[in-house]
Amino acid sequence: MTSPRMQAGYMRPSEVAVNLAFFLTPVADVVWLPSSARVGEAVDSLRHHGYSSVPVLDPQRRYVSAVTARDLLSHLALPEGDVSDRLDRVTRRAHTRAVGIETDIRGLLAVAADQNFVPVVDSRGVMMGIVTRRAILTFCERLLAEHGLLPPTPPGPGGDKL
Repeated sequence: MTSPRMQAGYMRPSEVAVNLAFFLTPVADVVWLPSSARVGEAVDSLRHHGYSSVPVLDPQRRYVSAVTARDLLSHLALPEGDVSDRLDRVTRRAHTRAVGIETDIRGLLAVAADQNFVPVVDSRGVMMGIVTRRAILTFCERLLAEHGLLPPTPPGPGGDKL
């Protein structure tokens, strides 16, 4: 997701002062799970939304971790694993790192290189939203195209934008 003004075509990528907030999808538009959620609820949410991973937030909406479909399936494969287990019983295979809202663009890019999304938190750890790797790549594609650094997109299969 890019800023609404860019989506509407009012601004070209080269006219934008790029910072983390430019790429931010607000928490109100993010699918997330409460830390009190059960494994079955998490599986249903991932399946319903078509995601492989979602953020997990505590009751104060502080970022706790992300849970992946792989984490959930691995938990359910255990003899003691059950759909009624709380998410805090699920072992996370990887840590989805969050960044602070004040993080500069270089810091954001460094984290986004290794994650599909980057949770963004305030100084108290409260999640403000996420930045998706897709939003960054879409912006880069538009910027390269604007400067004539991309060949024309071929029609047909494989020629779709990011």
